[in-house]
Amino acid sequence: MWALCLSALSRRQSLAASGTMSLPESGLAFERIATTYDADLTDSPVSRLLRAQLWAWLAALFPPGNYLLELGCGTGEDAIWFAQRGVRVLATDISPQMLAITAQKAAQHGVGHLVQVQLLDLDRAEAWQLPERAFDGVYSNYGALNCTANWSALGAALAHAVRYGGCAAFTLISRFSLIETCWHAAHGNWRVAFRRWRGKASARIGAISFPIYYPTARQFRRAFGAAWRLRKLRGWGIFLPPSDLYGALARHPRLLRLLGAAERLAAPLALSAYLADQFWIVLERRCEF
Repeated sequence: MWALCLSALSRRQSLAASGTMSLPESGLAFERIATTYDADLTDSPVSRLLRAQLWAWLAALFPPGNYLLELGCGTGEDAIWFAQRGVRVLATDISPQMLAITAQKAAQHGVGHLVQVQLLDLDRAEAWQLPERAFDGVYSNYGALNCTANWSALGAALAHAVRYGGCAAFTLISRFSLIETCWHAAHGNWRVAFRRWRGKASARIGAISFPIYYPTARQFRRAFGAAWRLRKLRGWGIFLPPSDLYGALARHPRLLRLLGAAERLAAPLALSAYLADQFWIVLERRCEF
C-alpha cells in the first residue's frame, strides 16, 4: 500500500515540476523544507511540549475507532500518533513530498494500514470530492489553515464530509500574540512585533513568499458557517513562543520547563485564546433536522 502511495505521489511531484500540475506558493515552499522539517521543528523541545498538550486535548475529543480527516498533515506526526491509538486518518496536504514522508513514517511505525494520504488544496475546497458524512471529525494543527482565507468554502466542504455531531478541531495562528509582540518589541524589531495586527502578512521560506492570514477566533467561526457551533476555545502557546523563537528557548531547559508548566495552567482560562500564539477552536457539526 505504501509503495503504491509513494509511486502516485512521485508522479504528482513530476507533474508539479514540469508545470503540468501547479502547486500554490505555500505548497512549493513546504516542498523545500519537507526533508528537514522534523529535525528543525517537529523534534524541537518547545514543539514537543506544545504537541503533548495538544494531544491530550485531542485524545479527549476523538476516541479509538474514529475515522478522521487531517488538513495540512506535514510529515504525519499527528496522524501517526492517532493511528497508534486505533484511529484511522486520511492525512492531506498540499505538498507531495510531505505526503510521501507521512506514508513512509506510517509504514515504519507499523500503522500504514490506518493512515491514508491525499493531496488536497485548501484554496480549492469547493472542488473537493470527499465522501458525504464519512468522517467522525476533522483536525488541523500548527496553523495550516492560516495559509488560506477560504474559510467559508472550507466550512461548507467539511459540513458535507463530517457526520452530524462530529467535531472540527483546529489550531490557528492568532491575530495577537503577547509573547511574540513583547519579545520582538523588546529587541527593537517593530515590523515583526506587529506583523499580525493587519490580519495578513507575507511569509518566506527560502526564496518563496506566500500570504499568511491571521483571523480572530470570532472572524473564523463566523466564516466557517452556520452548519457549525462553537464547543471550545482556548489558547495554545501563551508562554511558549512561536516557531521562530524555538531555538532561543531550547538553550534554557529549566526556563522551558517552567514555561511549560505555566502553559498548562493558563490554557483553560477564557482570556488565553486572545493572548496566545495560536488559538485552539473546536466546532461541532449541527444536525439539520
